[in-house]
Amino acid sequence: MSDLRNHPNKPQVYSSGATRRLFIGLWPDPSTVDILSSWALQAQALCGGRIMRADTLHLTLAFLGSVTAPQVAALREAVPTWRMQTGPLELSRFGRFKGPRIVWAGPSEQRIGWLDTLYGELWERLTVMGFTPPEAGFRPHVSLLRNAGPGDLSRLIVTQPHVWVPRRCVLVASTPAATGSYYEELGCVLPA
Repeated sequence: MSDLRNHPNKPQVYSSGATRRLFIGLWPDPSTVDILSSWALQAQALCGGRIMRADTLHLTLAFLGSVTAPQVAALREAVPTWRMQTGPLELSRFGRFKGPRIVWAGPSEQRIGWLDTLYGELWERLTVMGFTPPEAGFRPHVSLLRNAGPGDLSRLIVTQPHVWVPRRCVLVASTPAATGSYYEELGCVLPA
């Protein structure tokens, strides 16, 4: 996870009484970051928008929203005790979320057994801790652009799908800033 813990421009605005915006996600290795970054440049040439910084590329498994200090403490204690099993994830297509104007890369398959299992187990643990799973179905993706304009995504071609085997699943605090959000790692799920 490229300098997630010690980003030099990370704003320091958190106080112990405030809430924090948290999520849990899979973090790509450096070679996957390079591929995703090159795809983001291609997508930006077609659609405009703001490229996601390399240190923010991830696949979200659970967006928790604003979390209180006691909940943050409980998550920081629990997450390192959790285990995960992963497998190969073939990134091979582009898509768009029109409302938030996001262009993303993701797998061509809608259902991936190991990923669905990880997602389900994660939300079982989070539900016990008082969090509510989203009503919308899980759509695995890595956001490449924000504020993207129109553009025919069929013109973006993945010449060779990239196979990524995630090794890092992390609890992250996100702090919004004018240049994009800055992330701080709060805990890591361990491989099984």
